[in-house]
Amino acid sequence: MSSATEAPAPFDKPQGRGRHVDDGAAPLPSSRSGTARVEGAGHWWLVSDLHLGMSDDDIRWPGKVLPDFLCREVLAASGAQQHVVFVGDTFELVGIAEEESLTRLESILTRHSDTFQALQECTSRGVQLHFVCGNHDAELARPSVAALLSELLSPAEPTRVRVYPWFLHVPHVLVAEHGHQHHALHRIPEVLRVAVNGTDELDLPPLAAWNADPTRSPLSRAGAVLRACLASERAERRVRQFAYTQLLQAESLRLALDVVAVRDLAHLSRFRTLSALPVAATRMLLAAAGRTIAREDAPAAAGRFARTLEAHGAGVAWYVSGHTHRALEGALEACATRYANTGTWCSDVRGRGPDQSDRGVFPYVRVDVACDGTTSGGLRYWRPEGGRAGEFAGADHDSTDRS
Repeated sequence: MSSATEAPAPFDKPQGRGRHVDDGAAPLPSSRSGTARVEGAGHWWLVSDLHLGMSDDDIRWPGKVLPDFLCREVLAASGAQQHVVFVGDTFELVGIAEEESLTRLESILTRHSDTFQALQECTSRGVQLHFVCGNHDAELARPSVAALLSELLSPAEPTRVRVYPWFLHVPHVLVAEHGHQHHALHRIPEVLRVAVNGTDELDLPPLAAWNADPTRSPLSRAGAVLRACLASERAERRVRQFAYTQLLQAESLRLALDVVAVRDLAHLSRFRTLSALPVAATRMLLAAAGRTIAREDAPAAAGRFARTLEAHGAGVAWYVSGHTHRALEGALEACATRYANTGTWCSDVRGRGPDQSDRGVFPYVRVDVACDGTTSGGLRYWRPEGGRAGEFAGADHDSTDRS
């Protein structure tokens, strides 16, 4: 794609596996490149929950819509640093071994060739791509898989593609995490271990244990959930031990955050069986009755996260997450940080946004950083045939850099 309006050149399949990917633990792109610092003006586009998989049968076709968004919205912008952040569940890539993860990533990009080429065009024109891992694409944090993604999307400059196993931190501007770490049944207490050897040695979260084999009897699946709960409790204890503290120290360097702040963030949403199971049972009963207890405001965990950053002198203007498939923007309690949820581009739309009634609009978050450090932005909606479908609350929100 030589310009933002020209179609990409045809190709047969992603290239990159011809160059050997080491079997050992290659460093993550985020490890090589450090944190995502902002120098001068910059534009940030954040999307999540595309759920690109081996098929292309989603009725909203996120893999076909994304290239148009990247061309018209991202590549058409100029005059500042450009960043695109995928806030988790970009791919269906979880719970599989290393070699299969590598093969599946290539197959997904082959299947969604227009998206692959558009992402390549972005990196070739200097756009920085950031991939935050979610519960559906945790394997993306494997060193070899992250390295392959960088090699495929930016062969000339692999550091233009970065992978974050936990969250992305842009000092004084934003943090972005998928959000599953605050959902007890999806939480992976030792999430940073995924960036060492994938999920090979990690137990399944409780909800994943329930869904692992739907052909088994309900009693057998319930037993798997109970065992997963006990395993999560043990993992929460290991998070407080020295070995995991070393991983937190390394992550604090990559995130440009004080190690005590990183440790406190890691302990924010501890899994507890006695509180998780009753909530899960209540939700299942309500879902069976066609009802929901999901909230339509900012989650309490987002406020705890933002206030923890403020307490350590690292407050940010925006906290962005995904996971719930509910596009949302709002204030956080007792905190200057504003909350935004990127919603989903797949057909499993929830919440009360315009994307619920009109499947032709796609939510995203944009944050602009001015030369003086002030930020503006908010939740917006993209309509493929005509650009943005609208903006949340009709206007951008402004805030000031705390540096």
